[in-house]
Amino acid sequence: MDSNKILLFEGVDGCGKDTQIALLKEKMDFAHFKYPTHNFPILWEFLQKKRTLSEKALFHLFLADIAEEQEKLSSTAGLRVIDRYVLSTIAYDSHYSYEDAKRIVSASSFIAPDIVFLLDLPPEVAQERKMKQKQSEEVEPDRYDLDVARLSRVRERFLKLAGDSFLCKKWVVLDATKPIEGLHKEILSHLQ
Repeated sequence: MDSNKILLFEGVDGCGKDTQIALLKEKMDFAHFKYPTHNFPILWEFLQKKRTLSEKALFHLFLADIAEEQEKLSSTAGLRVIDRYVLSTIAYDSHYSYEDAKRIVSASSFIAPDIVFLLDLPPEVAQERKMKQKQSEEVEPDRYDLDVARLSRVRERFLKLAGDSFLCKKWVVLDATKPIEGLHKEILSHLQ
C-alpha cells in the first residue's frame, strides 16, 4: 500500500473503529487523527450532557474542530488514519437537510481521504455495545449512546454517503457484527 494515503474509519458509536485501528497499529506505522479533538472543550461538555447547544451550532463546531487540524493533516508525512471526520458531522447532524449538509462540507474544501471504511452496525447492537463499554469503564453514557432512533438516522445517512461516494471514490462498507479478527482481515485485504 502507498505509504502516503489517508484512511478513514466511520460508523455509529460502538461499531469497533477504535478496536480496528488498534489492530492496524500492531501491523503498520501511521499518524492517528481522532475527532472530536480537545481543541473545543465545549463539544465534550455537550457529549457528556453538561451543556446544551443548538444542532446548528454543533454542526459548525464539529466542522471547526476538524478544520483546525487540516494543515496538520496535510503536512503529516506517511500513512494517516482518521477516526471520524466530516462524514460523521453530516451523519450525526439533525439541523440541516442531507443535501445542505453535504453542500456546506463540499464548499469548505476538506482534505479527502483515499479510502473510507464504514463499519456498519445496527443501532440496537451499537447501543448494547456502548452500554457494556460504559459500564466496564464506570462512566455515564454520552448524549448519543441511549438514542436508538437517532442512531438509526445516523446509520441511514452513513449508508447514503457511501452510496453517493461522498468526498471519496473508494468506500468500503463492512459488516461490523462480524468477529473482530475476521473484520480485521477484510480491512487488510482492502489495503493490499
